[in-house]
Amino acid sequence: MLALTKVFSHYLSLTGLCIILSLTSISCNAQEQATDLKGLYENILIGELDGVELSINIAFPQNISKQPRPVLILIHGGGFLKGDKSLNNTRIQKMTKLGFVSASAMYRLAPEHKFPAALDDIKLAIRFLKANAERYHIDPERIIVSGSSSGSYLAIMAGVTGNSDVFSDHGVYSDVDSSVHAVMGQSSPIADFRLEKYSDRPTVNRLIDSNSNDREKILAAMSPITYLDKNDPAIFLSHGDADPVLPVDMSREFVNELEKIGHSYEYHEVKGGTHSFGDSAPKQAAAVFKSYVEFIRKWAQ
Repeated sequence: MLALTKVFSHYLSLTGLCIILSLTSISCNAQEQATDLKGLYENILIGELDGVELSINIAFPQNISKQPRPVLILIHGGGFLKGDKSLNNTRIQKMTKLGFVSASAMYRLAPEHKFPAALDDIKLAIRFLKANAERYHIDPERIIVSGSSSGSYLAIMAGVTGNSDVFSDHGVYSDVDSSVHAVMGQSSPIADFRLEKYSDRPTVNRLIDSNSNDREKILAAMSPITYLDKNDPAIFLSHGDADPVLPVDMSREFVNELEKIGHSYEYHEVKGGTHSFGDSAPKQAAAVFKSYVEFIRKWAQ
């Protein structure tokens, strides 16, 4: 969707958090007000999982708000194999103009890190923001997560597993849940991977060890429809019907499941759109992007 869619266990002590934040120029001085935070802060450490230190970039609006702001988390794509949270720096800064505190979260990559490592990382980022809601002057009940391609898979999975106890919190911010208010995904690999036609997709082969004895169990665990229920957040989906990377049937079938449970969603299918339909179908992409922004505004209220 234009600029946005081209890419669309250890406790931290309070002392440790202050040290981390000071490295990014965010002071732990009790007299500093959260409303004073402006601009982009990079590489804020949020915790450590399986020996990997995880971080997040956060952008704050330039104007001051007396009320806590909603949060938009953007998740980069890259087929689970590549990419970096800094790819979204320009985008998260632009989204602050809508009144959001915006963030881009790091996650561990395949093939070294298998499912559910990347999902655990995104859910930790959500809990970190909620745990620091007062410091960052944000509303923990108005967190929206968005991504494209592999990033959209993580966004959708974060949404549908927000009220699930399946994934461990690894003892980091364990008193905070990872539920979110709304999620958006573009060109999403959100298949039911238990189906034979999807069970050998690149997504599967990258996230599951080839010699795993629990393959069928993992295929179920990594399929978003496994967790769907009416209490899940609102969902926005878009997909090009000529996507050569991730077949549009993945989104169509997921939407059918949403229909069955009467869940709140928007689905936009772009005729002639490929994986990055901002290039392949620019006029339709512009219309989808407008709907995307309207969806964000609606669920940020």
